[in-house]
Amino acid sequence: GYLSEVGASLVDEKLKLGIVPPTGVVELAAPTFYYDRIDRAKARTKERIQSRYPNIGRRFHRIGLPEKTGSFQLFVKGYQDAAHWLRTWVNQPETAPPPVTQREFQFLFEKLVALDYIIRNTDRGSDNWLIKYILADVIDRAPVHNNDIPCDPANAKPQVPGDEKLIDLVDSEVIPDAPLGSLHIDDPAPAEVEWADVSIPTVDVAAIDNGLAFPFKHPDEWRAYPFGWALLPQARIPFSDDIVDLLLPKLDDTKWVRELCEDLRRVFKNDKGFDKKIFEKQMSVMRGQIFNLREALMKKKSPYQLIQMPPQLMVEVKQKKKKSRRSRNAEYEEAPNYDSDASAVHSASGNVEPEQQPGPSTSTAGPSTSSEAGASSIGSKSWQETYEQKVQTKLPFFRWW
Repeated sequence: GYLSEVGASLVDEKLKLGIVPPTGVVELAAPTFYYDRIDRAKARTKERIQSRYPNIGRRFHRIGLPEKTGSFQLFVKGYQDAAHWLRTWVNQPETAPPPVTQREFQFLFEKLVALDYIIRNTDRGSDNWLIKYILADVIDRAPVHNNDIPCDPANAKPQVPGDEKLIDLVDSEVIPDAPLGSLHIDDPAPAEVEWADVSIPTVDVAAIDNGLAFPFKHPDEWRAYPFGWALLPQARIPFSDDIVDLLLPKLDDTKWVRELCEDLRRVFKNDKGFDKKIFEKQMSVMRGQIFNLREALMKKKSPYQLIQMPPQLMVEVKQKKKKSRRSRNAEYEEAPNYDSDASAVHSASGNVEPEQQPGPSTSTAGPSTSSEAGASSIGSKSWQETYEQKVQTKLPFFRWW
């Protein structure tokens, strides 16, 4: 629900993706919201009493409709459904972005793939993620007049620009009828193309509608809830070095993953029906997705190969501190036995040896030191030491639905 929207915005912020509009939890009241007849009747009655009897209305705790808790997401302008631009680029190749913009779009697309895969968005089609595409336009420049050289209108000749000043917006190696996915985005732009008088087309991506994310289990019954972007040609291109450098250092750090889970816990605790067991299952699914994405980035797989990896659950290993009876007795026997009378005599004489001064013993200080060392080094543990890996073997009946 609305907490999944806030959780997706939190994951986007932690990963520094910048594709999810800022989203937060707010409490608002409006007559357009759904309210029961009793709530609306109470609000009307209180407003009438306050207007007629202000002294009585002043005693009411709240005037008007009660507030409702929900998610509030920043509205983005200039965006359209991804299906619109993807279809336009295929049907009208002349409007397709140049290689420079294609590389930028591929990087944004990989960010969307990483976000959807980590939160396991079960409702991602081509109509609930947005693209903002600004076409190339001629830059208006003021004409430069050379006043030093006289100009004779009778002998003036029309100046024809040379071939080196012409701007070719379409790559010569690109076939006009080829779809967007068949373009070689890794090929550098030709050196002769100059964008001195033409603005480079820009593209941006916004990932909205993340309310059906963070499931407590992988799809294993009828529907598979596939990702809508899996069939796009961009999904066949391996992950770029830019996305690997951006995400892999964070995903490889188990301490960062633990901090992300704790931040999500604080978000989902806003729900009145918060269940610790259900939340732990949700985090196990998310950690399994992070583990698969980490492996795919290391091996430079494509997004399509990523979704073909078997779903996994990464359960946190809880180390229980158990002490045997023998160890407790040994610690008790090693602890020095201080005599109150003897300590009083030594303190009166002033000759108190350091070994006989009351205080914590060496045996009791030992375990605390080791626990502190373990707490400081817990962030450097590997995935295998921190989590228990479980591979899901049961698959849904329909893989395409």
